Amino acid sequence: MNKPAQEVFEPSMESIDVEHINDESQAQDDAPSSTDPGNPQNWSGSKKCFSVVVIFLNAFVGYFPTSIYMPAVDDLMSYFNTSLTVMNGTIGGFILATAVGPLFWAPLSERIGRKPVYTISMVIFTVATVICGITNSLALFFTMRIIQGVSGSAGMTVNGGSVADMFPPHQRGRVMGILSLGAFVGPAVAPIMGGNVAKYLGWRWIFYICAMIGSVILLLNIFVMRETLYRCEIMEKKVRSLRERVADLKFNPFKGFLLLLRPEVLLITIPISVTFGSFLWFVTGLSPTYAELYHFDKSSLSLLYITSGLGNCSGSIIGGIVVDKFYVYLRSRTVDGVVKPEKRLAPIVIGIPILVAGSLMSGWFFQARLHWVTPLIGVFLFSFGMMITTAISTTYLVESYLHIAASVMATVGFVRNLVAGIFITAEAPARANLGDGWLYTLSALMCLFFYAACVPPVVLYGEYMRSSK
Repeated sequence: MNKPAQEVFEPSMESIDVEHINDESQAQDDAPSSTDPGNPQNWSGSKKCFSVVVIFLNAFVGYFPTSIYMPAVDDLMSYFNTSLTVMNGTIGGFILATAVGPLFWAPLSERIGRKPVYTISMVIFTVATVICGITNSLALFFTMRIIQGVSGSAGMTVNGGSVADMFPPHQRGRVMGILSLGAFVGPAVAPIMGGNVAKYLGWRWIFYICAMIGSVILLLNIFVMRETLYRCEIMEKKVRSLRERVADLKFNPFKGFLLLLRPEVLLITIPISVTFGSFLWFVTGLSPTYAELYHFDKSSLSLLYITSGLGNCSGSIIGGIVVDKFYVYLRSRTVDGVVKPEKRLAPIVIGIPILVAGSLMSGWFFQARLHWVTPLIGVFLFSFGMMITTAISTTYLVESYLHIAASVMATVGFVRNLVAGIFITAEAPARANLGDGWLYTLSALMCLFFYAACVPPVVLYGEYMRSSK
């Protein structure tokens, strides 16, 4: 019999060998391995819930500034004397930075613990955000946006590891769904605040308020958050030498790329990335489109993002519930109680047609210049379907690579945000050349193609892929 996965996967990720991820280790994860109250798996429900709230806030605020100034983009263009393409580039740079950051934060969290990573990253994020608000230089603004992205990515990267630390498989789906909201709700609802703040206080106060929010979360990280990585030297506060502590900081951040050589990881990551990039087309395109077609002012533009926020929230909650209920159903039909991770992908067929329909509706409703409400119906449907598919996909990856969950999510985050940065940079010229109808038709076709091409092979052959070297 193969060795349990716990003996193969070391937090240091010096090697990535998934040959021995087996059903036995998965079954063991359904119940805590000990009664130690220090083990996060044995924490009370209220303690876990409170931890999830703090972790969610870290993920949320990290992505909150993504497009927060889009309703005030004209003000920034005028102040810095630049174009919309350049301002979209500052968002694209932020997203690309969130692709690089996880490569460092994830392996670091598996060495020194989750809490130090959440705390250090929030300090850097808060300082960079303040500088964004006070600078008079476009170059410095762009640089601080990149630092914002690198530091803000930690919350969304490490939360997969935190979930694996605290929750058994039948609860991870809905928790991952909730935490996934951070990456999607942040960019969706931030412009609501940004538009109104810019209208009444000026664009600089957008960043000042973001820094205040970051400061509050930093205090929660320092004084309230508890460590979830259950290792003796961390949980028991074992005295360690300076040499041992320095050794923890030595790692190759690019080892995580080896996970992309795993076909099941790559195949699931591609549609997640394309869908997120398409979603950011909506986020960056709503303000200029509604200003041009329907002559909305800043306050009205900011309210548009409520639609995608509602779609993200409802899709995340429903997607998490569906995947967990489906897991319980599958487990009840097995003799040994072991459910292979691939079987949890089946409900993804619910979300794919919804997001495709939403993209098509928005594009052609814009193209036909229908009433301003009608494109928002498509935005809601796309956001709803995207969150269902994302919650199911990320749960599968966490279940498949439980003991290096943070590194898996970092790898996914790198590819997702790299693709998203390219999408954002291309949005303005693509809309100018294709028009709204064909732009969002292209989005729908790409999402449909990559989900249809990538997910079925994992469902059918994922177990073999995971067991092969």
